[in-house]
Amino acid sequence: MTATNRIEAMADGLAQTGRLDALESELQEFDPQKLAGVERESWYHLWGIAAFRRGDRARAFHRFLEARDACPDSGVIAFSLGQEHDARGEPELMLRLFDGHRFPKVAASYALAQARYAYLWNDLARAISYIEPIIDAYWKLRILDTTFLYMRGLPFFDTTWDCLGAFLELDGRLDELEERTKRAAAHFSGEDLSYALRWVRAVRNGDFSEYVKEPRRGTAFERTRAAILLTRKADYATAVHELGDVRLTDDDPPWLKDLLLEARCAAAQRSGSADEAGLVEDLLQRQPLLFEPNHAFDFRLLDYQEILKDRYRQNRRRAPAR
Repeated sequence: MTATNRIEAMADGLAQTGRLDALESELQEFDPQKLAGVERESWYHLWGIAAFRRGDRARAFHRFLEARDACPDSGVIAFSLGQEHDARGEPELMLRLFDGHRFPKVAASYALAQARYAYLWNDLARAISYIEPIIDAYWKLRILDTTFLYMRGLPFFDTTWDCLGAFLELDGRLDELEERTKRAAAHFSGEDLSYALRWVRAVRNGDFSEYVKEPRRGTAFERTRAAILLTRKADYATAVHELGDVRLTDDDPPWLKDLLLEARCAAAQRSGSADEAGLVEDLLQRQPLLFEPNHAFDFRLLDYQEILKDRYRQNRRRAPAR
């Protein structure tokens, strides 16, 4: 029988009762020097998170440094400390931490996040290296059923593959992406990956006519993508009208609205509209890490995110002295 992790149990109880503000005081009821194993790791990790939740990034950083010393083999602590290095404009230190804790040493969700940070700092080689082990895991399992993958702690195949697509496209390797997609379609013979191959070819050829035939029909995802594709070369007024005409409901993923906002930012930038500054400020409030690479790849916003990534890095490098 597995022993209960008292630290995680306490934190889960606070979360369930809406009392996470008491996390710090509850942690102080434990002496971390008397804890061992996963309880020790959980205490130090949550001690840093408590400061992060209060918005005290300086204190969070120093607590995660202490946590790293106390639990040097912890992947979750290394990831959290890496995030703080990102906030301080220290990508080299962040990536060095990520290098030592790749999937499967850390959960696949952390590996995708590591790749996202590497992408933000323009290290495409590392971004690819962080997700390749996940792709290897798919290859060994040979089954892409979403429930099957979820039960094994793996993200949906499309999520990882579209991240790979984003990184390879930015690296000028669309030929390789098409070839790898062909191999995947053959390898996963029980799955129909023809949709993935059609999209890669559309990206290569710049021909998205298949995806904008009926822009007012289809799923919310399809309608949002169609509107963005239709406005990529439109003047600003037309883009605002078309993007604003997409009807989303409360049941649709909220990030689709943010994608429409980013597409409007891109249209404003292309036309030189003064609206861009205010729109970008709103976008970064909603998506401070920009969009995940797979979404930028799917909705053809990679080019504009390259502009936003410059701003992201400049803001990080201007972080106040600690």
